[in-house]
Amino acid sequence: MVPQSDRTRPSTKADARQYLAKADEFLAAMESQLAAQQWDAAGLAAIHSGISTADAVLSYRGGVRSAGQDHRASAELLVQVLGSNAEDGSKHLRRLIQKKTLVEYEQRRLTQAEATDLAEHARRLLKWAQTQVPS
Repeated sequence: MVPQSDRTRPSTKADARQYLAKADEFLAAMESQLAAQQWDAAGLAAIHSGISTADAVLSYRGGVRSAGQDHRASAELLVQVLGSNAEDGSKHLRRLIQKKTLVEYEQRRLTQAEATDLAEHARRLLKWAQTQVPS
């Protein structure tokens, strides 16, 4: 278990299932938006899938979820909770979070290559999470 702080909130294994369901839904939306060539929407859905995925793993394995404004804290919390088992997951989450500000707030549009890259990281992160949260 991870000690509670102002950057975490308590969360349960039941919550983990809900976060995984959200992650799946965001991933399905991402796939639809990729097919429609809506790169910004696909990228944002990939990012939100990743955040929900991290919340699922943290809820299941650590009894907490990240509550800070900076989503990079989720990647750090994964490492704190899972140690070396978080290597793959935290890597994919960090790649997703790196583009969050660009996708949500900047005027520059996401390219097809960037959206495709984000999609691949979201897919890999969710696949990794399924090894951490039994069905």
